[in-house]
Amino acid sequence: MCAAAERQYKRYGLTVWQVNAILRVQKDACAICKGSPGDYASEGRSYWQVDHDHRCCSGCPACVRGLLCMPCNARGVSWYEDLDEAVQTWTCMNDYLSNPPARWPEARVQRVDRDRVRGREAPYFAAGADSFSEIMDRHWAGLGS
Repeated sequence: MCAAAERQYKRYGLTVWQVNAILRVQKDACAICKGSPGDYASEGRSYWQVDHDHRCCSGCPACVRGLLCMPCNARGVSWYEDLDEAVQTWTCMNDYLSNPPARWPEARVQRVDRDRVRGREAPYFAAGADSFSEIMDRHWAGLGS
């Protein structure tokens, strides 16, 4: 269940802990519409889309702006950024683009971000004990801890 998401996060140089920190400051919701993700990525189930500034590069931790639902990432941000500046009047989107949550000082990894894997339906992954243990073992092993 986490494999597609992990591949996506690694593509941007993010660790699970960094994703947890971003989700924490976003209150486990899309940074723009405040909804939940519930989408399918091309590589399979993916809970969040990593939004990054395409002017920076093809993907590095410095260009990550936040975690969005698929409609906001695929059809919202890219469409809005292509508009003429004179018609870019949506306050919510302008606030997001000028001060993205992934760059907030509060988005630095904290102890709470290392405790569990943040999930989709609740602030933390709500699987059975065995599944949770297996996922955490894989995350710890992948982080060299």
